[in-house]
Amino acid sequence: MKITFTTANLLIYLAALVAGIVFASFYGGPVAYAPLAALLLLLPVSALYIFACFKFLRVYQEIEVHKLTKGEVHKYRAAFENAGVLPIHDMTVGIYEERCSLYEIPAGTRISLDAHEKKELFSSINCLFAGAYDVGVENISFTDPFHIFEITLAVPYSFRALVKPRITDIAGKSLDLENLVNSTGQKSYRLFEDIPGNDLRPYTKGDSLASINWKVSARTPDLMVRIPDRMEKRTVSIIMNARNTPEREWDTEFLKSRDFFLEFVVSAARHFADQGIPVTITFPAGSIRQLKIDSIRSFTDFYERVSDGLFYSSDAEYTGLQNLISTHKESQNDYETWITINERPGDGQNFIDICS
Repeated sequence: MKITFTTANLLIYLAALVAGIVFASFYGGPVAYAPLAALLLLLPVSALYIFACFKFLRVYQEIEVHKLTKGEVHKYRAAFENAGVLPIHDMTVGIYEERCSLYEIPAGTRISLDAHEKKELFSSINCLFAGAYDVGVENISFTDPFHIFEITLAVPYSFRALVKPRITDIAGKSLDLENLVNSTGQKSYRLFEDIPGNDLRPYTKGDSLASINWKVSARTPDLMVRIPDRMEKRTVSIIMNARNTPEREWDTEFLKSRDFFLEFVVSAARHFADQGIPVTITFPAGSIRQLKIDSIRSFTDFYERVSDGLFYSSDAEYTGLQNLISTHKESQNDYETWITINERPGDGQNFIDICS
């Protein structure tokens, strides 16, 4: 709740109140005390009226789709209903302007509702960040009849949007592990070495002459060519080191950081999937979860899950993730590459830490 006063109107009210007190002290009687009582009761009665109206106010919000992608424009509806018997005059609607764009509902829109009346506002909406956060109507403001003070209250029913990050290639260059670390271990199902291996098959039109095994071909009725070996790869695991920030502290800076973090991790997952490299991603979704991405279907599953929101159900879950990161930093493994992506790098951390 936030209460603000209009300085000029407040000074006029205080001057009238002082004049009423002076007048009543000199003359007394009903004629003097009636205006004084009205002045004294003006602010508390107005405040009680406002809270009574707010108690019976119902606000419903919705977007035409359950999940949307950052940058997409969809239809948005906000319904305001007065369930009480007292009329609501000049209620001001506050919007999450830094989180979303409501093209047909500007901030400061005023609505009046009679008893049991319902009004709806329609607009196109564009959510500006990836993640799960409240959008649309943020708060409602009421004022007294003489505009001396204004009370701003959080909307009684907030609306949370689930915004999927865009799928881009921003992680490609940063995670080119073939240049950052030597590849050993798991073989790719899609990529092959440039040099032919030891496996053989009959020659077909278009095969390189250099791939023909002449010694074997001399003993068989058909020409035989060597098949390139499948390219060897390390097993890759990604840890999403998301910030443990209470929702009440989510500001625009946090949402921008979370937006880039989600877009980068999704890009990293798609980067390895396109190369045919299975990758295991560890991420917080209440508890610490792991998901192996080795197909378009598993990538889509991961993409949908992280769009539901990253959060820790307790500080113990966050501590457990930090311990896991420390364990892999201190150990070395010739067959695994662990990539930690830090949403907010701390001391001694980079945005991307690679341990192998």
